Amino acid sequence: MQDLSGTPVQQLVAVHPSELVAQIATAQRRVALWPYAAGLIGLVALLTMPFGLGLLLIGAPAVVWIYLRDAARRAVVTFYQVDDQPAVRFGALTAAHAYAAQSHGRWHVAAQGSLVTPYQRKVNAGAGSLIQRSPAGLTVAGPPVLVTNIAVPTLSSGSRAVHFLPDRVLIRDGSRYAELPYPMLQVHAQQQRFIEDGPVPGDSRMIGTTWQYANARGGPDRRYKDNRQLPVMLYSRLTLSSPSGFLIVCDFSRPDAASVLASALDAMR
Repeated sequence: MQDLSGTPVQQLVAVHPSELVAQIATAQRRVALWPYAAGLIGLVALLTMPFGLGLLLIGAPAVVWIYLRDAARRAVVTFYQVDDQPAVRFGALTAAHAYAAQSHGRWHVAAQGSLVTPYQRKVNAGAGSLIQRSPAGLTVAGPPVLVTNIAVPTLSSGSRAVHFLPDRVLIRDGSRYAELPYPMLQVHAQQQRFIEDGPVPGDSRMIGTTWQYANARGGPDRRYKDNRQLPVMLYSRLTLSSPSGFLIVCDFSRPDAASVLASALDAMR
């Protein structure tokens, strides 16, 4: 299997240094104090009952104040004033992201490997390759520490996420962030044949069938019991990459979702 996770985020930071990424890293390193304050007040109140009830009444507003102060300390505030053509392009990207988000099936492709021997193809429904995939999410939440006045189209899977801002792309892996300028973003969309052995998304297109265990001519191999007939679906694949090594691959059940999103991203460059 070929890993499709790309260059680690820390290497991308070295290639594309960014003040915004530095601010996010600083904000994330700040320790939240309100849990310690709440624990201390609760412990003292418990040990001094019944006088501790008064301490709770006084301490609760203090904990709320510390919580709000922590939220402000651990946030990066960025406001955008987007007008004219940049506003049109970002609006088109937001609409394309919303269209792709309506796909019933959305997957992040983490690895892919070719099937080269006749036996490998036979026991894998005649497929030419295997992929390792997991569900992908499309939201407009943006990075947790970033406070902004716009919706941020986001493509995420597990601990990884790609956030599309009006002026840059933010890449997250766990708690680490990197920045990628739009001119450095390489976008490729294609339609993808996929042999589906799970639930078939309602918005996809079936273009054929095959067998779970197929013979050399494509028919069922009679030596295998419970040989299921599987649908061949037409999905779409979006590949985002950069010369510095960034790479993420996503599949969508809508055959045109990747091309719609790719066109909007190309316009941002």
